[in-house]
Amino acid sequence: MSYLRLQWEVGSSNALRPPIYGRGNPLGSMTAEHLFTYPSMAMGFWVLLALGIAIFSIIGFRYDREKGYALSVYSLPYSKLEIFLGKLLSIFLLSVMALYIPILVIDIFPNVDTLHFIEAIILTRFYFNALIFALYFVLFSIAISTLSSVVLQDMFLAFIASFFLLVLPFFAGLDWPPFFFIFMIPKSLAGISPFEAFFLFWGLVAPIVLVLLSGLIFLRRDVL
Repeated sequence: MSYLRLQWEVGSSNALRPPIYGRGNPLGSMTAEHLFTYPSMAMGFWVLLALGIAIFSIIGFRYDREKGYALSVYSLPYSKLEIFLGKLLSIFLLSVMALYIPILVIDIFPNVDTLHFIEAIILTRFYFNALIFALYFVLFSIAISTLSSVVLQDMFLAFIASFFLLVLPFFAGLDWPPFFFIFMIPKSLAGISPFEAFFLFWGLVAPIVLVLLSGLIFLRRDVL
C-alpha cells in the first residue's frame, strides 16, 4: 500500500479533516489538504511563473521592434487590433500552459495508484475554485507585463518594471496581487470562492481594464 493511500485512509478516519466534511469524504483527507496546501508553499514556482509571463509579454510586444522587423510584421494584411489580439492570445496560451501543466502533472502522475481518490478531489468545485485563483494570478500578471511592454520602449526596462510591479511587493511582504491569490488557494478547501466581488475585481475586472488600456496605447503608437 502506497504512502499516499495510507495518508488518505488515515486522514479520513481521524479528526484532522476540516469540520465541514463528513467521515470518509475525500475532501476531509490529508491528501486533499496536501493538494490544496502545497501550491502556496512552492513560492519559487510562482516567482518563476510571474517572471516567465513577463518574458512572454516582452518578447511578444517588444522583440520585433527591438530587432528591427516590426515593419515586416505590420505590413501583413492584418489590422493593428488583430496583431495585438494575436500577440495577447499567444501570451495567454503560453502562460496558462506554464501554469496548469505542472500543477496537473504533480497532482495526478505521482498518485496514479490512488487515482480514484485523487479524481474524487479534483472533480469538486473546491479544486476548481483553487484553479481559478491560480488563473487570477496569471491574468493579473499578463495585464501588468503587457502594459509595461507597450508603455516602455525598451525590453530591459519593461522587464524591470514588470519585476517591480509583480514580484517585488511579494518580497517586501506586501499582501498585493498577484501573489495575494496564491494564499487563497488553500482556503478554497474551506469554501472560499474566487467569485466573490473582491476577488473578481482584482482577478478579472482589473486585468481587463489594464489590457484595454494596453490595447489603446498599442493602437495609437507608431510601428517604430
